[in-house]
Amino acid sequence: MSQMSERRCPTCGISITADQRFCTNCGTVLEAQSPPPSQYGAQPPSQSYPYPQQTPPYAQQSQQMQPYAQQQQQVPSYAQSPQQQVPPYAQQQQPQNQNPIVEAFGALGLLFLLRNFGGRRYAGYRPQRQRSSCCGCLVLLVVLFLCLGVPSLYYASKTSFSSFSKGLNFSGGSNSSNSSFTTQPTITTVQLNETVHFFGVDITVVSAQQSQTFLDDSSSSKTGMVRLNLKEDNKSTSSARYIYSDEARLILTDKTSVAPVNEKQFGGPDGGVSRTNWLDFPVPTSIQISQLTLQLGKETEAQETIPLTGKANLAQYQPKTAQLNVPTQYAGLTWTITSATASLSFKGLQADKGMQYVDVTFKVDNPTSQDFRGYYGDYMRLKSGDATSAPTVDTTLPLSFAAGSTGTTGDVIFTMPSSSTSYTLIFLNTPAYQFNQATANFQVG
Repeated sequence: MSQMSERRCPTCGISITADQRFCTNCGTVLEAQSPPPSQYGAQPPSQSYPYPQQTPPYAQQSQQMQPYAQQQQQVPSYAQSPQQQVPPYAQQQQPQNQNPIVEAFGALGLLFLLRNFGGRRYAGYRPQRQRSSCCGCLVLLVVLFLCLGVPSLYYASKTSFSSFSKGLNFSGGSNSSNSSFTTQPTITTVQLNETVHFFGVDITVVSAQQSQTFLDDSSSSKTGMVRLNLKEDNKSTSSARYIYSDEARLILTDKTSVAPVNEKQFGGPDGGVSRTNWLDFPVPTSIQISQLTLQLGKETEAQETIPLTGKANLAQYQPKTAQLNVPTQYAGLTWTITSATASLSFKGLQADKGMQYVDVTFKVDNPTSQDFRGYYGDYMRLKSGDATSAPTVDTTLPLSFAAGSTGTTGDVIFTMPSSSTSYTLIFLNTPAYQFNQATANFQVG
C-alpha cells in the first residue's frame, strides 16, 4: 500500500507522496491522484489552478483508462431520463397548472446566466469584450410576451370575469314572471257588455277580470292585472287594419295610460270574421275596475273611450244612419239619396282626429237617350258649414249610366267634421260637364 501511495516528480524524479501538490525539491506543480470511481459512476471534478501547467504522463494514462471505468459504472434508476422513469414523489409534486409568463421569464433569466457565467474560466483565460446583447434580449422578451404572455393574460382575465359574473345577479331585481305561483290567485269578474264601432268592427267589452296575476299569461305581472274579455264582429268585407298594442290603453285614476302586455289576438279581425279576444293590462290591485277607462285609437285618430262601469253611454261612437228619400235632377238624370250613414270608421279604417266618414247611398235613373259618363270626383261635393269634401277612393258609385237605365245604386264616401249633422250634396257645373248645378239637403243624427 505504501508503494502504491508514493510517486515521483516528473521534473526532478524525487519521490513524493500521493497527496502532495508541489514538489519540495524543484517546486513543480503536481496533479493530485484521482480517487477511484464512486459506486454511482460519477467522476470527481477536475481542478484548475491559477497558472499554466503541463499534464504529467501518469495523468494522461489516467485519462486513457477512464473509458474502462465508465464501462464498469452503473447508472442508478433515479439518474435515468424522465421518459424512462419518474419517481412517484416527483409526480405528486408537479404543479397542475404552470403560468406561461413565469416560465418565459425563467427561461430568459437562465439564458442570460448561461451566456454570461456559464463558461468555465481556465488557466490563462483572457476575457474578451463581448457585444451588447440588450437588443437581442429585448426582442426575445417581446416575442415571448406576445407568444405566451398575451394568451395567458387573456385566459386569466376571461376566467376571472367568468367567475365574477357567476356571483352577480343580472336579473335587475325581482323576477316579474308568475312562475312563483302554483295556483291561480282569486279572480274578480265584472260584467260590462259595452260596445263601440272601431275600425269598422263592433267591439264589445264583455267583462273585466282582476287578479294579482294570470297563470295562463307568461307576460303577466305579479303585482296586479286586469283582463278585458272582448267580442269582435267585423261585418264588412275589409280587414281591420290595427294592432292592439298601438291602439288600446287603460286610463288609470291618475290619468296615466297603460298599454297591454299581452293579448289573445294581437290585431283586428279579417272581413266577415266574428271571434273572442282578451287584453291583459298591468294594473295595481288597489285600483277598482270601475275606476278604469279603456281608450281605443291613437292621438292622430278619432279616439273612443269606454268607462268600465257597465253603465257608460257610448251612443256617440255608434254609426248613425238616416233613411232618406231626397231626389234631385242633374244632367237629365234623377239622383235620389236613399240613405246616409255617419261613422268614425269605414271598411277597416278609422277617421282622423275630429273627423268622421259620411256614406251617401244613391239610386240613379237615366231616362235620356244618351249614356252618362263621368268621374264622381269631378262633379260631386259634400258641404257642412264651412267644410267641403270631395269623395274618397272607396266610393262604389258607377262611372257611367246607360241610356234608359233605372235603379242603378252606389255609395259615395266623404270625410266631414265629426260635429256635423246637416249636409248639402252639391252637383257641380264644371267646364267638363255643361250641366246646371244641383243640390240636395239631408241630415244625419
